[in-house]
Amino acid sequence: MPAKFSSAHCTINWQGVDDDTPPGHSIATGTDSLGTPYMWLFKGGQPTDDAFVGSISIPCVPNQSTCAYGRGGGFAGTVTDYATALARLAERAADEA
Repeated sequence: MPAKFSSAHCTINWQGVDDDTPPGHSIATGTDSLGTPYMWLFKGGQPTDDAFVGSISIPCVPNQSTCAYGRGGGFAGTVTDYATALARLAERAADEA
């Protein structure tokens, strides 16, 4: 499922922390194996398969919805702002742990 993160099949263009990143997490942007752009959320500071929490699709065309996906790739809602979506993904992962 493309919304999941696999370091063997994804290309990371940038990784780090910004003002939207939940505490104790890091984010990365890049493309999946199909070339679809994503923002991925990770627990801790490194983008590894085990640390993966969830993803947000980055629209490629006008009027395309921005959606969030949980660790398993399941739909986690539409995104109106990245900070809120990242916080929800972090909370969802904590609840599932």
